Amino acid sequence: MRRERLRQEGKIELPLNVDTRKYLLSFVRWKDVLISLPLLIAAITVLYILYQMGIKINSQNVIICFTPWVVFLVLLTIQHPDRKNISFLEHRIVWRAKYNRRQKLFTYSKGDSMSNSKSKSKGKKEIKDIRDQLGISNIYSDCYETNDKRLVKVIKVSSINLSLSTRSEEEAIYKAYETFLNDCPEATLQINLIAQPVNLKNYALYIKERTANEQDTAKRLLSKSYLDFVSNIEKSRNMVSRNRYLIISRPFTEQNREKVLDELDRDTKILLSQIENMLGGRYQLKGKILNNEELHNLIYTCIDYENAQVNMGFLNTSLPITVGEQTYNEMKARWEKEKMEKII
Repeated sequence: MRRERLRQEGKIELPLNVDTRKYLLSFVRWKDVLISLPLLIAAITVLYILYQMGIKINSQNVIICFTPWVVFLVLLTIQHPDRKNISFLEHRIVWRAKYNRRQKLFTYSKGDSMSNSKSKSKGKKEIKDIRDQLGISNIYSDCYETNDKRLVKVIKVSSINLSLSTRSEEEAIYKAYETFLNDCPEATLQINLIAQPVNLKNYALYIKERTANEQDTAKRLLSKSYLDFVSNIEKSRNMVSRNRYLIISRPFTEQNREKVLDELDRDTKILLSQIENMLGGRYQLKGKILNNEELHNLIYTCIDYENAQVNMGFLNTSLPITVGEQTYNEMKARWEKEKMEKII
């Protein structure tokens, strides 16, 4: 019932991560007990001091001494309303404090990122390059180049719905997946599930092409309102798609860069073929090797999800404008400055 209700509201339920933490009770973790242990020790110490001073220990004294520890322990057991394996302390206090301390604005300049060390050697304040922050120094030849000298290829993989399959079909699918993992190329392989804004660009272009030559006024207005509706879906914060990626990488040096690039390209194509041939019958997976632009959009989504929702919109509502020479020069200078200082 909950899944149907979320579907009607245009939402999805993200799965919880496996909780590997140990529990003292059904809702009290050993970690929470250890965190609150100083308050417990302080309460026992206060009671011991009162006893040494000759003050009679009664229920009122015990309650007063142990109240801070109990209240703090209860706060630790309060859970996130949607993600039950995340505590109140983590998502309301610890994460908020980390977010407030985190650097939120990154600038970079094109050129040699080693210029930072030169400025540092002269006694100037060190300015970290955006590439140092992300761990990615370049995007070229449909690859990420990382700071630790690795070339990375990314394959976007479609999904299948196992909820409608029989038990024998599930067993066959899992067996095929096991075989696929055993036959993977000898390279570092990662499997990631990333929530991204819904991308209906191709669907919207298809609708626009089909209705481009429509003469009926009512149908054209209906088409325009439908495109606006699709645009609102795409920009909605509650609408996300869970995309699956296979990430394959190889280390390289400056001497063997081209050789490693060729080997990685070959391994990626083999991996893509194995993915598409993994299953048979009515189940079939499709894969696509991301190009430079798609790799750029993927990292953009990962570091700035909210703005990615807006910038991935498909409708171009801007109209041709005419500006004077001075205004054009000012706009051009601003664009050039942003291109030099912003990675996106």
